[in-house]
Amino acid sequence: MKKNQISGVIFVFLSAVIFGFTPVLAAISYQGGNNGINMAFLRSFLPIPVLLLLWFFTARKSIPSRRQVGTGAILGGLLFGCTLLLYSSYAYISPGIATTLHFMYPLYVVLFNAIFRRQKPGLIRITGMVLGLIGAALLVDLGGSTDPIGLILAFLSGIFYAAYILVLQKESASPMPLYQLMTIVSISGAVLCAVVGLSMGKLTLALTAPAWGYAVSVAMLTAIVGCVLFQAGVRRVGDANAAIFSLLEPLTSIVFGVLLLHDLFSLQKGFGCALILLGLLCTSLADLIKKK
Repeated sequence: MKKNQISGVIFVFLSAVIFGFTPVLAAISYQGGNNGINMAFLRSFLPIPVLLLLWFFTARKSIPSRRQVGTGAILGGLLFGCTLLLYSSYAYISPGIATTLHFMYPLYVVLFNAIFRRQKPGLIRITGMVLGLIGAALLVDLGGSTDPIGLILAFLSGIFYAAYILVLQKESASPMPLYQLMTIVSISGAVLCAVVGLSMGKLTLALTAPAWGYAVSVAMLTAIVGCVLFQAGVRRVGDANAAIFSLLEPLTSIVFGVLLLHDLFSLQKGFGCALILLGLLCTSLADLIKKK
């Protein structure tokens, strides 16, 4: 493996750990007065000044067209619609289960392409989808210890993110500079989260000092550090390879959820999560084989 590829693997690995660890920090912040909708607003709003500075220093002469602004706004609505749903699910189910269900989004992309774009998924992808669906079914606890509201919110967040990926693929045909796109996405996301939060009375500044620390950490780590590391990793190892290493994200959430939140995992739930991750691995391997 070349030195450039090794650094790419490290970048993707670190981004997966960050994206897997921050849901646990978000859930901890809820104990200090925060909530899912407020966390989504802070996640979109707080990084905007930093993103504007990065845009200025990296692409100050690049002015987006109306079409690009419109695309960025749509991406922001989808991404932070996903964030609203996912962060809200942490109040009902463990971040590990929520992140695992959310991470089924590659299967939704495959399903969308098969239905609307007539792209044959192939045997490996079909196997991955079947494993993912069986795993999701195992996470539904008929005994009532798992709140179905949380499961639905996490499931819907994956659908929103799949739509975000599909629109992002179209945007990549004539891409904007990275920080320019991230800034527009964050601004439109902040507007969406503010409207939802105000209408539901969920926006608040009355957080304890530790909760503020967790919330700011989540916002900056995900929006700045995690995204930059992931983009740098993809450019070095390719998106298909990056997708495989990104499977560490739900695993990280599960591990830190058990360690820090004392989440209880039954054998059934553990097996369900394992099947979902195996299904995602099948999908990622299918993409890798196709590219080679």
